[in-house]
Amino acid sequence: MKQSYNLPLVLLLIILSLSLAVTSCKKDEEEEETSGFAVTTKNASNVGRGWATLNGSVNADNKVCTISFEYDTSTEFKNSVSGTPGTLSSDTTKSVYANLSGLNSGTEYFFRLKAEYSGGTTYGSEISFTTTSPRSFSIVFNPGLVYGSVTDIDGNVYKTISIGTQTWMAENLKVTKLNDGTIIPFTPVSTTWYSATSASYCWYNGDSLGYGALYNWHAAGSDKLCPAGWHVPSDAEWSILVTYLGGESGAGAKLKESGTAHWSVPNSGATNESGFSALPGGYRVNVGTYNSIKQKGYWWSSTAFSSTEAYYRSMGYNYSNIDRTSTSKVSGFSVRCVSDN
Repeated sequence: MKQSYNLPLVLLLIILSLSLAVTSCKKDEEEEETSGFAVTTKNASNVGRGWATLNGSVNADNKVCTISFEYDTSTEFKNSVSGTPGTLSSDTTKSVYANLSGLNSGTEYFFRLKAEYSGGTTYGSEISFTTTSPRSFSIVFNPGLVYGSVTDIDGNVYKTISIGTQTWMAENLKVTKLNDGTIIPFTPVSTTWYSATSASYCWYNGDSLGYGALYNWHAAGSDKLCPAGWHVPSDAEWSILVTYLGGESGAGAKLKESGTAHWSVPNSGATNESGFSALPGGYRVNVGTYNSIKQKGYWWSSTAFSSTEAYYRSMGYNYSNIDRTSTSKVSGFSVRCVSDN
């Protein structure tokens, strides 16, 4: 007797078998693509005139790896900086980064991610970025007053002005080192800024635009942030300045740079008769976001209010007074230095 077959059923079984085989192959390919040791260099971020954040990702595949970035103005990669985190051993893909400062403006830099482990060294691809060029920024000083000068450890020269019995910087601080040569950590990443328990600085949205750097209070509360012979003013020293200029209700007008080249309209009452030339550098809130550049200026005092807050002074574009308040020590404010003498 001849054996009979159900042809449609046979075809269906064959098609199903082929489909399962293809699906299995695709699954194996996907697992191969998303698992295993991998080092990936990613585009730089927070690129400014002399700074940048290098980015990448690593899947260490359960190997203990030391993570770093190599960088240079050529692909010789003569410079190296540790990654954050500095070691990895996970079998999942983790993001890594490194903050650079002190770079040359308007210059192309090349970098790559590097992972070292017991089996050897693996590099990510080579990527480049170009730092921005300096922007024109001329502070409007009081032409009727005589200014002095002081130079910080980075070589930045600031005008200074005598007001009553005090001598102040007439520009916002932009130093990147303490006066003993210690590098202040450049901290553009919001989560790192928020968790910082030591001195940190950043530039408003990645570029200072001439308004100076923003520092947390851990930097401002240090006795080494200003040039030798200068210091961050205490709350009492700010009060001496304000009292000399007639009190809080009108001192802001006498301190603010005049005009609207750097302040938003109307820059109420601004005469800069003191020569202080206050600039509205905005601020960085404790969670790491930026606010109010050209509209408000905030300056630290060295005086703590509590274990988590410190005193500061502020001025705004639409009023003439100067305010005294306290806030979180991990906020980012401008700094003016006052002479020890």
